Amino acid sequence: MTHDIQHDSVRQRYFVVIDGVEAYLTYERPKSGHRHITHTIVPDALGGRGLGKRLVTQIMKDVIIAKETVSSSCWFASGLIDKTPEWAGLSA
Repeated sequence: MTHDIQHDSVRQRYFVVIDGVEAYLTYERPKSGHRHITHTIVPDALGGRGLGKRLVTQIMKDVIIAKETVSSSCWFASGLIDKTPEWAGLSA
């Protein structure tokens, strides 16, 4: 069963709920055309499933589609962005 990542633009978060437990990524919009990732949270009950990577991948897909830039103060998201060549040019 696939659990789709949802985007709540009002609350500025991407999330997925599995068995009543939520994993999520939060971001801010400090200026137009830019997203700043603040947290990626995957509770222990959902660990080891690649959900953190899926959350970061989803926001990065949306950044690319919207032709935006991105920054991050979340160590997890920053690490993935740094390791992914096609995302490297999106950092601001």
